[in-house]
Amino acid sequence: MTTDTELRKDLQFLSSQKSWVYQEIAGQDKANVLKLSVIAKDSGVYWVAGETALHGGRKLESVFRVDTDAGGSLVSVFWKIADRWYQHDDPDAWENLELPKHEVFPFDWSLAVPLEEDIFHS
Repeated sequence: MTTDTELRKDLQFLSSQKSWVYQEIAGQDKANVLKLSVIAKDSGVYWVAGETALHGGRKLESVFRVDTDAGGSLVSVFWKIADRWYQHDDPDAWENLELPKHEVFPFDWSLAVPLEEDIFHS
């Protein structure tokens, strides 16, 4: 489970305000808070709310760190499970999902604010 209080607040904010994103400022521990309709390609790393569709069909409220300089590649994935936030590779996430690995992977995702260029989705 994500225990960092600031991170949990950020995840909850983005999850509840789906048209807002964070744009990381390169080389700094800061971000621009933006309300966008589309995230421009080649514009850096963004934190974006969305949804994960697990292989077995279950859907999870999510926040993604997405690299627009790499066609929309996922940098990090945070899942909300039973009102708590977990990184997708956190062993506690697996325990709380109560699903076998084959029902999780491969997973798909959708972003609340679309990317101008998304090499994973047409």
